[in-house]
Amino acid sequence: MTFMNKHEYLRFEIKKMIEEESLKPGDKLPTELQFQEKYDVSRHTVRLALSNLENEGVIYKEQGLGSFVSEKKLKSKEIGVITTYMSDYIFPYIIRGIEKELTEQGYTMILTSTDNNHDLEKRALKMMLDRDIDGIIVEPTKSALYNPNIGEYLKLKKRGIPTVMINATYAELDMPAVILDDYNAGYMATLELIENNHTNIGGIFKIDDMQGKERLKGYMNACYDNDVEYNSKNILVYETETLNELMDQSVTKLVTENNVTGIVTYNDKVANDLLEIIWKNDLKVPDDFSIVSHDNSYLSEMSSTQLTSVDHPKSDLGKKAAELVLTSVNNGNEKIEDYVFKPELVRRTSVKKI
Repeated sequence: MTFMNKHEYLRFEIKKMIEEESLKPGDKLPTELQFQEKYDVSRHTVRLALSNLENEGVIYKEQGLGSFVSEKKLKSKEIGVITTYMSDYIFPYIIRGIEKELTEQGYTMILTSTDNNHDLEKRALKMMLDRDIDGIIVEPTKSALYNPNIGEYLKLKKRGIPTVMINATYAELDMPAVILDDYNAGYMATLELIENNHTNIGGIFKIDDMQGKERLKGYMNACYDNDVEYNSKNILVYETETLNELMDQSVTKLVTENNVTGIVTYNDKVANDLLEIIWKNDLKVPDDFSIVSHDNSYLSEMSSTQLTSVDHPKSDLGKKAAELVLTSVNNGNEKIEDYVFKPELVRRTSVKKI
């Protein structure tokens, strides 16, 4: 993960002035002392920033005269990556796939996360714009809701910075995405229970991102197509901030009072929390409940009951996103088409035929 220190900040402020043409090719830069006073930094910081810009070919120095803007800038060869999370679950695999492809192509990854928060997303987008990156890969924040940062994305588009979304996209923006077919993932997960004779099927779905909404839609249509009653009392939905409350209250009721025999969960994290609640109530999986989850993460194999789960492409998704954004960068902002991975079900021990 890369953060801006003082000399990096000054470096990108100077590049921003050049990009916005307040400094043009051949113009002389302010003196070291002027930079020190304006940005409240040390002489060493100024010299380091200028040295880095000279190494990039952005500026050149003439002995005794100062620093000047080069006629032609060299590309920074930096790709920005913004994810909702980065330290756990499937996100390290996605990031690894991106980084491997970028490194092989001679690019540096500038990584930050939003914690699925719009304010942090705006800050991350501004940082990427200031860095004058060559392209950007973004996992949308709360993709099912209206996004107040659409203006920042339009700035990326206006600047001609190739942008690829991963896992989901924003309905308001025409930007390419690399995703799993979440509708068919939800359909497939539900069908697994139906084919094992379950007819009273519950569901726990996240609804502030498009992945959750599409998985819920797949669940609903699998029930409809197979004459399984859709019972809204058995469907629990949550947003990022309400999951813990839902698990503490509504999920316990779903397990102890609603007579469901099978449950489809949004992901393996939710499925593992569900397992804990089932065990706490002296019940068992799959004897009392069958569970089908999504993502096929390491969590699906952590407990004595191993989860049947729809696979997420993880590192392959990251690699494909990096391939597409670099193709656009290297071919003059070439138009990128969406890429959709087909879901595959990984069967383990959490489903019982009844």
